[in-house]
Amino acid sequence: MPPDAPVLPARRALAPRYWGAHLLMLVAVLACVLLGRWQLGVWHDHRSDNSAAVTRETPVPLDDVLGKDAAFPASGVGRPVVVQGRWDPGDTVYVADRTQGGRTGFWVVTPVTTASGSAIPVVRGWVTSATDTGVANPRGPASLVGLLQPSEDTGAPDNDTHDDVIPEMSVTDLLPRASYDLYSGYVVATDRALPSGGTQVTGMAGLAPVTVEHLPGADASTALRNLLYALQWWIFGAFAIFMWWRWLQEDVLGRRPSPGPR
Repeated sequence: MPPDAPVLPARRALAPRYWGAHLLMLVAVLACVLLGRWQLGVWHDHRSDNSAAVTRETPVPLDDVLGKDAAFPASGVGRPVVVQGRWDPGDTVYVADRTQGGRTGFWVVTPVTTASGSAIPVVRGWVTSATDTGVANPRGPASLVGLLQPSEDTGAPDNDTHDDVIPEMSVTDLLPRASYDLYSGYVVATDRALPSGGTQVTGMAGLAPVTVEHLPGADASTALRNLLYALQWWIFGAFAIFMWWRWLQEDVLGRRPSPGPR
């Protein structure tokens, strides 16, 4: 170009002597973003662990948490309870559209009649097909530790009330199928040992274990410091961008603000 031709702002800003400053800004912003995401992940992990802490409590008898005619207590979500009674294989049902390991299948649910005379639905495990003949329904005594869950009553329609498949794990949907009273919740079977040391009869043989879907929310203050650290790092990143932009405008491009009137 001619010697007296004006230098375009973009070309001036991208002159080799400024590359180091641009690179420093990019590294600083990237570091702030990554550190903020790391702290946010720590916050999320701590809250998830806090929610799941209830599942690691010592199991207690079912009726100590949920009476046969009682409404489901908020404190019962995810609680480990001891379920003892007798299996009722004739009332086994399958809950549709349950995802496990990226595949869609069914929960296998068999009620256990307890000494109270009422029955608690037990999610024994997961299968790919409701017609899987390789899974036998348990008979006789039941004795297991399960995680207590509230009934799923979203109102999903049951298009065929005469088959063994239901759209959700709803005690309301199970009532017309049962000849006995039902508890207001259900349990997800686990392979945890009984506190008494007795023999387990979990009904889980041949089935993939199920992970509970409902857990209590974490305390509001759980890992709050990590969330604030994440916000702090992102503010630092925004400040780095601001300082770089101001340096670019004033020192590189010479666009200093005009002084105000005196």
